Amino acid sequence: MRKNIVFMMLFVLFVFAGCGSVSLFEKGNAARETDKVKARGFYEESCEKENNFEACHNAAMLWQKGDGICEENTKARELFKKACDGRFDESCFILADMWANGKGGVYKDTDSAFNLYKETCERGLGKACRGVGQIYAKGGGSIAKSIDKAKEYFALACEKGDMKTCVDLGQTWSKKFEEAEGYEKTVTFWGKACDGGMLDVCEKLADMIVATKEKEEKVPLSKGYYEKACDGGSKEACYKLARAMVDNVEGSDGEAQVYYKKACDADHAESCYYIGVYLSEAYGETVELEKLKEMHSYYDKSCKKGFEASCSSANSLQASIEEQEEVLRKQEEERKLAEEEARKEAERLAAEEAERERLEREKAEEEERRAEEEFKRKQKEEEEELKRQRREAEREAAEAAAKEEEEEEEEEEEEEEPAPKKSKKKAPEPEEDEEEIEEEEEEEEEEEEEPAPKKKSKKKSAEEELDDLFDE
Repeated sequence: MRKNIVFMMLFVLFVFAGCGSVSLFEKGNAARETDKVKARGFYEESCEKENNFEACHNAAMLWQKGDGICEENTKARELFKKACDGRFDESCFILADMWANGKGGVYKDTDSAFNLYKETCERGLGKACRGVGQIYAKGGGSIAKSIDKAKEYFALACEKGDMKTCVDLGQTWSKKFEEAEGYEKTVTFWGKACDGGMLDVCEKLADMIVATKEKEEKVPLSKGYYEKACDGGSKEACYKLARAMVDNVEGSDGEAQVYYKKACDADHAESCYYIGVYLSEAYGETVELEKLKEMHSYYDKSCKKGFEASCSSANSLQASIEEQEEVLRKQEEERKLAEEEARKEAERLAAEEAERERLEREKAEEEERRAEEEFKRKQKEEEEELKRQRREAEREAAEAAAKEEEEEEEEEEEEEEPAPKKSKKKAPEPEEDEEEIEEEEEEEEEEEEEPAPKKKSKKKSAEEELDDLFDE
């Protein structure tokens, strides 16, 4: 169990170590654009150590393209052979070409070339099938000429993706394009080439359809091929499709503008002209500046790109545009002048309103100031009246107090005067003893000497009268 765990750990470390490293083949790819000699060295090392047949092929290609090697390309052939022995089909095809044409430092050997082409064709390489067809078409070595066999392998090459063969087969059958079989075969082979990215073939096939088919068939049969070429960047294909639509399908002018526009954007002068024509018909005798400018832009571009038929329209529209712009310029000046006058009038009215508000504010402030002064004046008068009343009250209180004091003094003087003595005393009754008579006399004398109590003043003091006055 422990051995298994150790083994697994070592295996994981090995795997991760391998994942983090860069292969010699990848190093060759990285160096190929900047240093071909260095890249070739990595490829050769990968071919030898890693047994990478694509690396063998890439190294051979670099040897074959020069870098001071000998004319016979011995090193290249060795590497091509190793790759081919490893069933790398591109290398096998190149070796077969060398044998078929006696190039690359080998003598011409049609049989060896045929066998290698055929073997590679059977593994699925289309251009190798083409090589077999070419040998059958001419014959050579031990291979007898056979047109039927050649056609069979050419068709097989096209089927397996060799676009060059598809184009050639289509070209052969296009000579009988007006015949049913010729049309069918041409569409089959050129259609496949078109689907395979041969955009010039797409356009060529569409051209032949438009040139040979009935009016109602032209657009339906050619549109797909034109569109592929147009989308692929052929401005001529875009233009041709638009023309085919306008000429053969009633009411398609609007849809055709899409393709005219693509072509015009790619600087196709005639397409720009036809957009201008379409807009001129659509807008009629318009005087709207934006529409005039739009039409002019297409006519002018077409003229500048060399389509002279559009120049007169461009010049005429330019004159109309300048006239319109002059009218608009004057209108703009008048508008600005009116706005300026309106602004000044608004400023004048605003100034008048501000002055009116200022005067009203000053008037209100003056009235408020006067009211405040009047309030202060009345307040001052009230305070003075109160002071006067207080002084009067104090004076009256003082006089009252003085008078009261005078009256009190008079009363005191009156009370201090002794009462008149009785001239005669009653004779004591006989039954009273002498001692009681003396006591009564002493009490009478004490009563006469004791002053009478002061009468309470019914009048208020001066301070009390003043306080009462302020309370009121």
